[in-house]
Amino acid sequence: MSGQTWQSLLEHVRTLVHDQQLWSSGDTIVVAVSGGADSVVLLHVLHALSDEYQWTLICAHLNHGFRPEESAQEAKVVRQIASDLGIAFELEEVNTPAYIEQTGQGPQEAARTLRYDFLHRIATKWSAHSIALAHHLDDQAETVLMRILRGAGAEGLSGIKMRRTEKNVELIRPFLRIYKTTLIRACEECHFGYITDSSNLHRKYTRNRIRLDVLPFLEQFNEQLVPSLARLAEIVGTENDYIQEETGTLYAELVKEEEGSFSFEVASFVEVHVALQRRLIKLILSYLSPSYEQFDFSKIEMVRGQIMKSDLTTWSLDIGDKVICRREYQNIQFTQGTPKLYEPYCIPILRTNEVISVPFSQKQLDIRLLPWSRNDSDQMELSLEEAFFDADLLTFPLCLRSRRPGDVFKLNEKGGTKKVKNLFIDEKIPLSQRNTLPLVADVHGQVLWIPGIRRSGSALIHPGTSCVVHMRQIKTEENV
Repeated sequence: MSGQTWQSLLEHVRTLVHDQQLWSSGDTIVVAVSGGADSVVLLHVLHALSDEYQWTLICAHLNHGFRPEESAQEAKVVRQIASDLGIAFELEEVNTPAYIEQTGQGPQEAARTLRYDFLHRIATKWSAHSIALAHHLDDQAETVLMRILRGAGAEGLSGIKMRRTEKNVELIRPFLRIYKTTLIRACEECHFGYITDSSNLHRKYTRNRIRLDVLPFLEQFNEQLVPSLARLAEIVGTENDYIQEETGTLYAELVKEEEGSFSFEVASFVEVHVALQRRLIKLILSYLSPSYEQFDFSKIEMVRGQIMKSDLTTWSLDIGDKVICRREYQNIQFTQGTPKLYEPYCIPILRTNEVISVPFSQKQLDIRLLPWSRNDSDQMELSLEEAFFDADLLTFPLCLRSRRPGDVFKLNEKGGTKKVKNLFIDEKIPLSQRNTLPLVADVHGQVLWIPGIRRSGSALIHPGTSCVVHMRQIKTEENV
């Protein structure tokens, strides 16, 4: 097999394999072959290099069922090419029109979904870690122009990636910098048979209109439009990769994950550059919703703008797909689905040593009954997570419970009181957390202590105290 074009293609792929480690020696590669010139050349090139790199190739062809007679002929031609090269052949037939009716997707989107599902199944069947695809420079230019017309951002303008991981399989496109005309010329030089898909001339498809009408029109103003668009994709792509890396770093620093929710502090967010603010919001949404692509620029900017408003401390936004963004004081939280409903609870506390698990949390209440002397008061240094009570001034059983309407808190020994609701507001406790916070109350319903927040003025230790109840809130995994 000879020809300058053919040799240049071989050398091009060799260079990519060497410089970018597209494949390793001994790899099993699924090659997507439609029967067109580009995919036929790809199969031949990889086959020509397979002895050199000890590759195992699998030729995979999907019959979409759009044009029954033509599709059957295409499958027959591709099967013969694989047979002539001694390459394993995988064929599957699908009913794309029925799938379109079932899902409501457009023809090209549906065909793409079914095609990639098929390729991934074949990769799994053959334990292949990569799929080779024949997208070329013209495909890249068409993709970028389509996305410009749709108003895409940097991610969209990055175009098609030469390599991308999807479902733990690498999608690799070694011809992404090669013109379609070059691939056709290679077929002619080497006498490779290939198929011309008649649907490529149908102007009902957007991509076809871009290729047949829009690109030729714009090339009147720039003869180098195709390479210019491809270069734009490469430049924007590398810059986009950098911003994504920075967003990942920012996410690790700012965002807290907890039971399907993602949160960060407002003060940290507002200091970040606007580009990273948008990307951080989009990244969080991608973790929450499988259909996150519906969250376009306007929605992301709406959320960002709401966060940046300093005059609102509590609000809630329904973004779509059951995703809610809410602000509670200095905290922003993203969640999906219906908010949890927490059942009220009341767990008795007896006059004894025990450890009680706090409902709806990863914490426990460690309760100890201890003798007391006046000297102990001098050594007492308490955190908000613990409290002492004069055991003889308490009426047992006490109760570890959730808050109730009308709960009142005794502020000091003299009798000043405040509603627990107002205390939560003063302490800036988020509304979403208030029903899960535990309270210790006596048999009369009087709140004695809110662990981690404040102790009441009841049952205080005094010079005559001889026995105390020591309560300490601890994490579940902490030794008690």
